[in-house]
Amino acid sequence: MSKLISADRDRLSELLGKELEILEQIHDLTGKQIQILSNNDIDELNSLLDKRQELIEKINGLHQDRDPLMQSYVSSEAHEKDSKIDELREQIQDLVRICFELNSKNIAAMKALSEEHTEKIDKQSAKRKGIGGYAQAVPNTPEVFDKKT
Repeated sequence: MSKLISADRDRLSELLGKELEILEQIHDLTGKQIQILSNNDIDELNSLLDKRQELIEKINGLHQDRDPLMQSYVSSEAHEKDSKIDELREQIQDLVRICFELNSKNIAAMKALSEEHTEKIDKQSAKRKGIGGYAQAVPNTPEVFDKKT
């Protein structure tokens, strides 16, 4: 193994480690979403989603540096494997899968919450229409009020 290849492996390992750290932060934020949704705190949810987006952008930046190194590593993998790199890759894949599952649950919870709010609005609209119809049936002329008083 030449020094260049060794330096590339070290750099790849470093980048994968950074990616794993950022993914762990994303995992934490994704886990907090369900609690925020249950509290109906839309402002906090928006803030959390903004933080997640920043972390995703950091990962995208890491991928620009990592992808060429990963391609070289995968093509040379038949020659010699690096257990640290392989372990980091597995941890990243597992964490991405977990985040995806959590995100899917959060999306389902958000849809349910949205449907619940939509249903409440529809019921209120129906009640308001009913009240409006009743109000139209009752005369509100001053003569009616004068006769009753």
